[in-house]
Amino acid sequence: MLKRLPMFHLRTLVVGIVVLACLATLCNTLAVAYRVQHRALVDLELKANQAYASKLASDINEFLRSAHNHLSYTAGQLDGGLDDMTMLKREAKRLQVQDKDFNSIVIVNAQGQVLVAYPNIEQVTSHHQHSSEIRQAVQARQPWVSSAYTSRGGELVIFVSQPVFAADGRYLGIVGGSVFLKKESALHTLIGLHYQQDGTFAFVADANQRLLHHPDHARIGTQVSSSPTISAALRGEAGTLEVPNYIGVPMLAGFAPVPEAHWAVVVQTPRDLALAPLGEMTRKVLLYILPVSIIGLLLMLWMTYRLTLPLRQLAHSASHLSATQTGEQLRRIDAWYVEVAAIRRALLTGEQLLQEKFGKLRQQAQSDALTGLANRRAMQLALDALMQSSRAFAVLALDIDHFKRVNDTFGHDAGDEVLKHLAELLRHNSRQDDLPCRVGGEEFTMLLPDTGLADARRIAERIRSAVEQADSPHVGKLSVSIGVACRRPDTQQADSVLKQADEQLYKAKHSGRNRVEVLDLSPSPPASPAPR
Repeated sequence: MLKRLPMFHLRTLVVGIVVLACLATLCNTLAVAYRVQHRALVDLELKANQAYASKLASDINEFLRSAHNHLSYTAGQLDGGLDDMTMLKREAKRLQVQDKDFNSIVIVNAQGQVLVAYPNIEQVTSHHQHSSEIRQAVQARQPWVSSAYTSRGGELVIFVSQPVFAADGRYLGIVGGSVFLKKESALHTLIGLHYQQDGTFAFVADANQRLLHHPDHARIGTQVSSSPTISAALRGEAGTLEVPNYIGVPMLAGFAPVPEAHWAVVVQTPRDLALAPLGEMTRKVLLYILPVSIIGLLLMLWMTYRLTLPLRQLAHSASHLSATQTGEQLRRIDAWYVEVAAIRRALLTGEQLLQEKFGKLRQQAQSDALTGLANRRAMQLALDALMQSSRAFAVLALDIDHFKRVNDTFGHDAGDEVLKHLAELLRHNSRQDDLPCRVGGEEFTMLLPDTGLADARRIAERIRSAVEQADSPHVGKLSVSIGVACRRPDTQQADSVLKQADEQLYKAKHSGRNRVEVLDLSPSPPASPAPR
């Protein structure tokens, strides 16, 4: 004996699906919220750092432009020549005292000789490599900002210069100032003001990727071997990148160029630091959506109960469909949505069909494989139902005349086509409740419920005439002989009616074929000569 498999109730399955759907929705909501907030925090930090870098680059650029303007004014005061040492010293002192942009001032002639220095020439000359930086500035003959270099005094310095031209256009030399990068200076103070305490920091590099400013003072003056952010800024680009720093820590960086000096400004924040608020934000999202999710789950469970209740009631009724009170139970079920109403209607129809034997018999009827008509078994079931219902009926027994000659002459395939053709004619000439059947090779029967002998004869004659006038495929003209019999009040067995119809068919065959013979009536004359 087979072991019965365990089964789940529909309500259990639906509740399980609802709970899983709620959990999946909650998890998906948290995952989406986490990803969205993660991306938002990263994008926000990148944009803030890029804006910060652009602001700092703009400030540095403005500082250098201002420094050049101050030097340009002094250069304009010296257009009469560089021979008046008193005036040169006065201008150098004025420029250094009034303008705190520079740590020292020098005036150099066109041959590269330092004419005047302030505060003093010994201190100033220790800050410059005359053979390199000042020579480049003198040779440039245009506003100049040097790369960072280490002076003879060990200071990290940049040199800013402006050419001096005489009134007649002759090149006289330069006036320039040094700016310390590690010690206190206007530039150092300007950049240092932007240093933040939340983990975000800025650094500045020159065209040689040498650090001019960095929160870690030990790194100022060192050269960065490879930095995508510095390289991009030195190409004149401004933007953002997610890159690791020199020790591999992921950073969110914004960068911008300093056009005046061809420098790069980079502002960056450790990514983990920028994402620190993410956990708290996710917790708050969970606290916000959890109560709503619980309320939604309770509502869905209630809806599940309401949805499954009529289905469980229908299932119970369906398992007792043969009971006499099942129909009344089905009608009492609250079919409040379309699908349940459709199921209830179908069950009611099924319950009613079970009470109608003829409907059940029609469902059990089988068809002839070749013609699609009802076969002998279906005919017998229909006859039994008619006999039990005490309804009047007539029977037509049909046989194709000389069918054996058709098979012998044209072959069995042609004979099959003739049979199918006749079946189609019977369908076409039958009424809605009539039942045409194929009961043998070329033998057919038609049951005519609620039909008397006169009507049956007219129907038989119509069928005979239709066959005679039609062209059968591959064969041409055919004819049929038909016997007609009706149920008598004293008829007890359906077989007796069939036997009477067969006897009338036999009589039609022996009376010349292509005719209709009716029980207890004179045979009708043939409409045309029967084919021999």
